[in-house]
Amino acid sequence: MDNLLNIDRLNKTQVEELMYLASSLKREFPNTNLDNSLKEKNVIFLFLEPSTRTKTSFNFACSILGANIIDISPMSSSITKGETFENTIKTISSYPADALVLRSNENHHIDIAENILDFPVINAGSGTKSHPTQALTDLMTLKEQGLSIEKLKISIVGDIEHSRVARSLIEGFNLFGSKINICAPEYFKPADLSNISYFEDLSEAIKDVDVLMALRIQKERIKESEINFNEYSDRYMITEKIMKEFNINYLMHPGPVNEGIEIAKGLQDSGKSLILEQVKNGTWIRCAVLLKILLDGKS
Repeated sequence: MDNLLNIDRLNKTQVEELMYLASSLKREFPNTNLDNSLKEKNVIFLFLEPSTRTKTSFNFACSILGANIIDISPMSSSITKGETFENTIKTISSYPADALVLRSNENHHIDIAENILDFPVINAGSGTKSHPTQALTDLMTLKEQGLSIEKLKISIVGDIEHSRVARSLIEGFNLFGSKINICAPEYFKPADLSNISYFEDLSEAIKDVDVLMALRIQKERIKESEINFNEYSDRYMITEKIMKEFNINYLMHPGPVNEGIEIAKGLQDSGKSLILEQVKNGTWIRCAVLLKILLDGKS
């Protein structure tokens, strides 16, 4: 691996290797000598959108592995003075960095960075199209439950049109041949996904599935006046009753969770919820990605 831009740039074996490495690191920590693995490696963070889970887990991953972090805050960068993204990346290319971890609200920024930089680019969330480390985290979380991803049946519910998580995760599931249902009102239905079954009715979408993943309504990408949130929650909010009635074993959500809209209050702390495991596993997937890219290089 020389970059991580999207799941569709990986093959099934590479995904399995990343999950295996991440699980091994998680299992053996803190009894492994990881703190010098990336000693003297310099990793630039450029997060142009807010992030708690992804950025914090990348921070922990770099700390665990001994890498130096150079964090470019968007509010203190020259982007606020009118510098273009392309010129910002050209400036970054002048520094003795070993990798760039990039999050942006624009789909094409990750490709611009890859084309300009002569060191690796790691996608930490790109527009509405791609979030590969989150997809890897979710696949790892399911694998840890003893589930066969090849035989998995999952329903993804919510704002799929604007979800980079959903798109990357569906690409990951397609590598394994999983059965994927998506469920959303017409205004959240994507037009660019393949190998999925679409349902507008929740009860139809979650029949005979093993896992249910709810998605955040991406208020920053839509006009709130176009959506009746009370109507949405009446039709699509996941409740304990729904989990029991349809005998669903696991609940997931990439976060942040809007309780009372996407899932009922308190449900993320239930015995069927994998939400905190998803957060926990994010650190170890990002450790694995950094090690594969910065130590293994092109393979």
